[in-house]
Amino acid sequence: MLRTFVIGAVSALTLTAAAADETLKFSSILHATFLESQVVGDVDGHAMSLTRYSGLTRFSDGTTGLCYLVATTDYIQGAGTFLVYNNITLSDGSILWYKATGTTTIDGTISRFQGTVAVLGGEGKYEGAKGDGTLTGARPVPLAVGADLYNDLIINIVN
Repeated sequence: MLRTFVIGAVSALTLTAAAADETLKFSSILHATFLESQVVGDVDGHAMSLTRYSGLTRFSDGTTGLCYLVATTDYIQGAGTFLVYNNITLSDGSILWYKATGTTTIDGTISRFQGTVAVLGGEGKYEGAKGDGTLTGARPVPLAVGADLYNDLIINIVN
C-alpha cells in the first residue's frame, strides 16, 4: 500500500513538472538600425554582415514586448546562412534570450528565413528557461539600414 502511494506521489510530481512547460507562439516586426558588411571576394556576390534590429513582439495571448537582435549573415547573392542572438523584454520585466540559426532564400525580391531556435535563458518568469523551437519569416526589401523584417516563432520552454 505504501509502495502504491509513493509511486502515485512521484507520478503526480512528474506530471506537475511537465505541466510547467510552455509553448510560446509569437511574431516580431523588426527594423534594421545597424549594418556592417564585408565582401568576401571568393565568388561574386559573397558578403558577410553584422546587423542589429529592434522592434516589437506580440505573443498569441496578446502579451507584447520589446525585441532586440544582433545577427551575422554569410550570403551569396542574398541567400545563405544566419546566426541571431535575440532578447525579448516584457512589460513585467521578464526577459527571454534565445539563439536562432538558419537559412535565407530569395523569392523574387523577398528574402525568406527558416531556422531553429535554442533558448539560452532569461529573467523573471523565464529564469532558468531552456528549450527549442522554429522560426520562419521574411524581409520584403534588401538588407540595409532601415529594412524591416518579420518573424513567426514557436518555442517550447522547459523550466
